[in-house]
Amino acid sequence: MQIVKTKQRIPIFDLLLGLGLLALGVVILILPIYDLEDIFLLLFALMMFVCGIVGLISLLNREKYLPAALCLVLCWTLSVLILMSHFGVIKATFVPCIVVGIVAMLLGILRLVICVNCIVNKTGGALRNGISGVACIAFAIVLLLNPVKSFGTLTFVVGFYLIFYGITSLFDAFSSMFRFDLDESKTRRRTHFAIPNIITALEPVRMIKRINKAREDGSVHGGMLVEVKPEADFDTVNLEVLVHLTTLGANKFGHVDIALGDKIYSYGTYDKSADRLGGFISQGTFIIVPKIPYLKYCLDRQKKYVIGFGAALSQKQLDGVKAKIDELMSNCEPLESKYEIAVKNGEDGSKLNDPASNIVRDVGGEVYTVTKGRFRRYFGISTNCVRVADWLLSDSGLDRVSFSSISTPGGYYYMLQNMFRRAHTRLIRKTTYIVADEIDDIEELRRLARSTKEELSTAKEQ
Repeated sequence: MQIVKTKQRIPIFDLLLGLGLLALGVVILILPIYDLEDIFLLLFALMMFVCGIVGLISLLNREKYLPAALCLVLCWTLSVLILMSHFGVIKATFVPCIVVGIVAMLLGILRLVICVNCIVNKTGGALRNGISGVACIAFAIVLLLNPVKSFGTLTFVVGFYLIFYGITSLFDAFSSMFRFDLDESKTRRRTHFAIPNIITALEPVRMIKRINKAREDGSVHGGMLVEVKPEADFDTVNLEVLVHLTTLGANKFGHVDIALGDKIYSYGTYDKSADRLGGFISQGTFIIVPKIPYLKYCLDRQKKYVIGFGAALSQKQLDGVKAKIDELMSNCEPLESKYEIAVKNGEDGSKLNDPASNIVRDVGGEVYTVTKGRFRRYFGISTNCVRVADWLLSDSGLDRVSFSSISTPGGYYYMLQNMFRRAHTRLIRKTTYIVADEIDDIEELRRLARSTKEELSTAKEQ
């Protein structure tokens, strides 16, 4: 086990970034109103230039290399295109409008698909997703039919996006400076304005590459890499949010579940007989599994890495999570796996390889069918593992992320990583589970959870 101290993000940086993005968004929105357009355009170009550099430094500090490069390129490109558009090189506006138009069209279609799914399964969200889908498609049509003249519309939307994202950064700063997250009675969650899915969806794949590279160059060794805050406000972790990383099939987008005590709670498509469209649509199923056997199963059998964000919740917050688990369980019924049916019939079920059988036989877990409620039907882009894990944490006080259309483990990881990097939050530990053989037993993780900062420092020195 390797223990290192993580780099904390300075609150003043979030404050300056938030103010800069907020001011930039306002400038973009008021540009058409005043005659001093040349001055505002110059100011806009300058701010985008500075914003690109600031974003680059921030993301590189958090080892977000691809988002860092994208941030710099997008900021500087937008600055150049605005100036080129103003000074007569109007065709330069064609490319961003076409790209954004295509993305908006895809998001609109996804929203409508989610709307239809909500109607079919009689769950909430149909009206909201339907209106959002129509709005996205209408916006896409405007951009695609006349991309040159629609550039002003695009900058208007970008202005609002920057304002909302700037507000998110400001609240990050205030939360760290005034220690809002440390309030033991805090159960209401602050919503993070979502980073575009085009950036975050494949974050699990990028994380695998980083872990593999770190193992190859020797900077990461051992079966577990534990990152701790140098000045954490708490010593004991009592809940983990687990993000699974793999390159196999559709699972390359990752998976999210939560660990409470010695148990892990996970939602997914464990009843393969109910799968449709390759598991994109299925019967919602929920499993409860012992933590250590499940982690070893994921690392050994499924060839995954698992990253756990350890939280130090207050008793009130912990009770809120337990209440959500009980509420979900009240909508479930036990699912008899093929393995259990085979054993009951006196047959050999050792070679059965469906998920439910593996969970029961190899991990010692319990499998349930969600028979009613909003999670009765699994739907890959909305009612999935991320939404259920996020819902279970509804009263935990931890941050949540506002997904635009698709709920992705990558987007959720990005939000958790951001919270972990900030000072004075309840996420105090990040554990990367790499090799199953070195995860000895549950007592090892209990010891790790009880470790004080002094013990961690001693372990690092050794």
